[in-house]
Amino acid sequence: MSLGRRLGRLTRGFVSRNIGEERFRDAVRFGRERGETLKDALGAARRAAAEEWRAAEQRRRAEEEARDEQIAGERSDDGQRSSARATWRPSGAWRDVAPGYVPRRYPPEVLVAYHKLGLNPGDGLDAANRKRRELVKRHHPDRFVDGDKRARAERLTAEINAAHDVLERYLLGA
Repeated sequence: MSLGRRLGRLTRGFVSRNIGEERFRDAVRFGRERGETLKDALGAARRAAAEEWRAAEQRRRAEEEARDEQIAGERSDDGQRSSARATWRPSGAWRDVAPGYVPRRYPPEVLVAYHKLGLNPGDGLDAANRKRRELVKRHHPDRFVDGDKRARAERLTAEINAAHDVLERYLLGA
């Protein structure tokens, strides 16, 4: 017999023996009332949080509309944008986290190079140089005597150097 079934039988036996006791009925009633109280409290908290989120969203929309109106009003007569437009930040989830931050888009080959070297996009040339030296030391073909391992090490070293070259060209050209 499973443990769940045994516990169920034990509970039914306990309840059937004590159902007539006033103390047991009070405990069950108190438990139900407490459960309802907790349920009501959680529901009230959820409703309050939803209302806060709604109000914050409305405030955010109003601020964006005011900013858009301000930008539209600052256009000069010939349709050119004024210098105040340069401070505008595009909308997005990151805007509130880091004001003034504009995410950088990398070409796919640069992202692959960062990945091959085990670096995060945005790491500088110094980090790329250090990581390249570390990886070439680890995978240098002269460290391996076995032909298969040596060939693999040559291939890996060539990939590491190619990835470093891509990053170097991108970082020095940018």
